[in-house]
Amino acid sequence: MRLLTNNTLGKSDLSAALGQKAISGQLNKVIRALLMAKFIEPTALEKPTSRLRKYKLTEMGRMRLAAKMGEAE
Repeated sequence: MRLLTNNTLGKSDLSAALGQKAISGQLNKVIRALLMAKFIEPTALEKPTSRLRKYKLTEMGRMRLAAKMGEAE
């Protein structure tokens, strides 16, 4: 989720930032889980299967990330 703090990124961007060569099944599972938990949201709702779809952190996601960062310190 930290990758989405200041950016909107697509799956391929997230995959590359994580050092992967391609979008993995695990990345798809994590994105689905984050979407269901309302921690991230898609930017293009009218195109649900577009490869160009990007994701951004929600306010709830920002609060969760801040709480996690506080625990790590």
